[in-house]
Amino acid sequence: MAPRSIYLLDQKACDLIYRREARDRIHTLTESDGLVYGREEILASPGSFSEVEIVFSGWGCPKMDEELLDALPNLKALFYGAGSVRYFVTESFWKRSILLTSSFRANAIPVADYTVASVVFALKRAWLDNRAIRSNRETVNRDLSPGVYHGSTVGIVSLGAIGQLVCKRLFSMNLDVLGYDPYAPSAIFDEFGVQRVNSLREIFRSSKVVSLHAPLLPSTVGMITGELVRQMPEGGVLINTARGGLLAESEVYDVVKDRPDLFAVLDVLTEEENLNASPFARLPNVFLTSHIAGSIGNECYRMGDFAVDEAERYLSSRPPLDAVVEEKIELMA
Repeated sequence: MAPRSIYLLDQKACDLIYRREARDRIHTLTESDGLVYGREEILASPGSFSEVEIVFSGWGCPKMDEELLDALPNLKALFYGAGSVRYFVTESFWKRSILLTSSFRANAIPVADYTVASVVFALKRAWLDNRAIRSNRETVNRDLSPGVYHGSTVGIVSLGAIGQLVCKRLFSMNLDVLGYDPYAPSAIFDEFGVQRVNSLREIFRSSKVVSLHAPLLPSTVGMITGELVRQMPEGGVLINTARGGLLAESEVYDVVKDRPDLFAVLDVLTEEENLNASPFARLPNVFLTSHIAGSIGNECYRMGDFAVDEAERYLSSRPPLDAVVEEKIELMA
């Protein structure tokens, strides 16, 4: 008999993440009524969910605390069709040895796409050229544009899932890539053709473009200081698609304002509720977007497909591809 499964997340998120084909696969693999549940529905009728073995989730997953877990006593696996799981896991969840997987690698793909596109635009000075055209000024000097080939150096801060994918793609474009990650093994640098550097200072001084991919931890808050950005070579570009809190924002703002030759591509800020009010929005050498590098539109379906793939592996007694364990959860972006 097929195990029972439910969807446990926001209805809107479910519609974004789990396309019809994915739901059909879930219906084939498990016993599912196809309905989307929230915390309130489960706690209101706990006996109705006592046989649930599998949860398919995503954005809006409720906190998996003792009360909710008691209403799901047979839960064996939670397949999360999105990235970070830190907001809903609890000590009670870990104690029950429930398999947890994340689709963070699926979400890494559009972020890497966005980053690589930004690197190409940066090395061709596309934003500056567009600004010159719109203001009826002379276009950028092509002789001063680094271009996308050997001799153009790109620095990557943190070689997690996204950073690795970016490095792999930049290597295929014959760019010179530097990497800073004190925790990543040397094999990762070797695999993706990345030259390891031992300090942020070195990567900022040596790179025409620096792209950030570090998780936001107490140790990484404000790690990118104004002093570091000020050391970038003329025409340098800073890209942040990770977390706004990585920047010492007021310091970085002052540097970018004082040095119009620099450019910043910021998809994330510490405060994203009202981007129009950010001082960065008023700088001509800043390209500011509203956290769109990650999965949006049809890209979200990829995360749902990954979650169903993991369920198939679980039901065929194969090991998961991306199990999340308590010891490494803080390293997830």
